[in-house]
Amino acid sequence: MSSSLDSGFGHSPGWKRLLLTGTLLASCTCSASSELPSSASLNFLTEGAVAHLPVPSNIDGVLAASWFRGHEAQPEAMIFSPEGLPGPGHTGRETLDTQGSLVISNVTAQDSGSYTAVLETSRGRRSKTEQIRVNASSDLVLLLTFPSHIQGVIQSDLNYSVIMTCLSAISLKPILYWTFNGKPCETGEYLIIRKLSWKDLGTYACVAKNSQGEYSSDPVTILLPQVNVDPTKAEPIMPDAVLPVSGGSAIALIVSGMAGVVILTGGMGFTILQSQRRRIQI
Repeated sequence: MSSSLDSGFGHSPGWKRLLLTGTLLASCTCSASSELPSSASLNFLTEGAVAHLPVPSNIDGVLAASWFRGHEAQPEAMIFSPEGLPGPGHTGRETLDTQGSLVISNVTAQDSGSYTAVLETSRGRRSKTEQIRVNASSDLVLLLTFPSHIQGVIQSDLNYSVIMTCLSAISLKPILYWTFNGKPCETGEYLIIRKLSWKDLGTYACVAKNSQGEYSSDPVTILLPQVNVDPTKAEPIMPDAVLPVSGGSAIALIVSGMAGVVILTGGMGFTILQSQRRRIQI
């Protein structure tokens, strides 16, 4: 299924067909579809994480999947049509995987809420609603790390220790917990990784929760160091010193060379003649 976004779809005939498809789909959803049970658990994410809303794996014969923002399949809230085309609810951060599941990258607090999938199956139309909640980043929660992070990135070799500390300036004492790649993993003020392994590489954030709400720190990502190899610089090859000569300079140089040859030949001849005269006199 294609997930590319056409920047001009809002005024094209294809957009009209898409809206018509959504209208027909929404109008017959109530009478011809059965709603599957929603997920019991709410997906808690932190800003900047990736949300993955899967198509139910226990349904056989899924022919197509369309996604909508909200608890109902409204045409104006369509994110993807059954043909995999983006709709008016598409923000440019949504894609479909090979199974038809919805993937939202770089989520923000505004992405919190319900998402409805309408599935075309061999046994009819089914629908399912998923919910996500994105905790907004806040200056009230600060994440300190050792080694220090640079622009939200820690570079560390495997088997080394990484220590993260969560500081909160919230007035009412909150409960602190940690998320790893958007999912809760630990609780407490400190998160200590004693020996870094491959499974520990990823994005972490600290969340402070009290009766007034939840506040998240800026995320920090742990990566392996990048090896920078400077390219081998080739030694410069000095060209042979050649004096370019053309035109009148070339003619003058040739004449001078010929004159030099004549003078040299004349001198040698004069020397030989003088030698012979001396022999005759003797």
